[in-house]
Amino acid sequence: MKLLPSILLCFAILATGCTKSGTKEEEPDNGEPPVVYAHGTPAGDLVKKTIGAAGGTLFSKDNTLKIEVPAGALAANTEISVQAVTNTLPGSPGPSYRLLPENIKFTKPVKLTFQYTDRHLDSTSADALYLAFQSADGVWQFMPNTNLNTTARTLSVETTHFSDWAPYALYWLRADPASVLVTKTSTVWIYTAIDKYKAHADSRPIAIRREQVLQNSGNIRNWKLSGAGTLTPDTRFAWYRAPAKVPTPNTVTVSVDIYNFIPPGVIPGRGATGKLIQFSKIKVVDEVYFSGTVNGTEIFCIDQHHKYIPGGGMNISGTIRENLGFSIVVDHVTKPVVKKHYEWFTPDKGGTATAVYCTFKAPVNVIGKTFYSKCDENGTVEEYMKSSGDLYIEEVENIGGIEYITGKLTGTFYPQIMCGPGAAQHFELYFRTKNMQ
Repeated sequence: MKLLPSILLCFAILATGCTKSGTKEEEPDNGEPPVVYAHGTPAGDLVKKTIGAAGGTLFSKDNTLKIEVPAGALAANTEISVQAVTNTLPGSPGPSYRLLPENIKFTKPVKLTFQYTDRHLDSTSADALYLAFQSADGVWQFMPNTNLNTTARTLSVETTHFSDWAPYALYWLRADPASVLVTKTSTVWIYTAIDKYKAHADSRPIAIRREQVLQNSGNIRNWKLSGAGTLTPDTRFAWYRAPAKVPTPNTVTVSVDIYNFIPPGVIPGRGATGKLIQFSKIKVVDEVYFSGTVNGTEIFCIDQHHKYIPGGGMNISGTIRENLGFSIVVDHVTKPVVKKHYEWFTPDKGGTATAVYCTFKAPVNVIGKTFYSKCDENGTVEEYMKSSGDLYIEEVENIGGIEYITGKLTGTFYPQIMCGPGAAQHFELYFRTKNMQ
């Protein structure tokens, strides 16, 4: 999972996320403002249902989110909808979910239940998970009173308003880089959202601030490595050194214990009750690699290369298996390429890079690409929507006359269809390629 921030307590009624008049806003110790994130774009099919005074239940298309409207919460029949959208909240894996209508006011709290999976526990643990919502101003806020059921693997809250909702981890591990060459090192850090803020023994929503490394080394203990290589702990982080050969399996796991992970008394049942065990996976790779996840499924390519295109472009490719892989075209690059950030392209909005998940041989089958079209009722294209995320060239090396490029790409693949995103697939891929020209 890729995760974040420090924080602020907002005006809110317990468990609703709505404003409570007369409540003084509390500033965190560092006084920083909350982070404003863009709202997500559609990444899945819309599900809608008319619910009236008798109440009713609605599930997201993937059955991940359950919405329970109790009897008496609505005075009249109302169309309720839920749709997966691209997730802009750092520290939150997978899509977020847009609940509409956003300006609706329920007279009784509506229950939201999120079904988490192993995918949501990548780099964190269930005890660190909460539900969070995005306000109209773009600020995400997590709900401290989120109910955790580790047997059913669910997170649930009650709310009287709709917006974008997603799971959120207060602590997580991140290995940098997540894929490491043989004999090379990766640094593993603990990131958090609550390292510095004034604790309150209530359950008001807490606005999410910037990502930061956990500073309180007294709460960090027992760094451990499962797999080949060596781990050297420091107080707040650890160094992992890969072995001389790629092991089988080629993924190792680093874990650490965090004690008293929430100040005592702030959130009942969470914090000062024991330890929180965090996990992070690191891939050990050879000279070149192209790996990561697409829609939560791990991908590891068997062939990786890049080449320059006449006219100022570059192609980066990785083959998952024969005739299936990724092809990225980057426009307006120098030769040799330099460290830079490239935005995904759409025909009417510009951008510099396009990624395609496809078969390479004729007939070419495109499984997904990084933009899609929105159409009017007649099927005429109105505009193009580009993928969230970006392409980063992070390092360029010349070793023995061969150019190597290291980088990553994140975003969403949309099926090769007109007029809609289809069943979108989120990707997070890391690569090191060499020039094949």
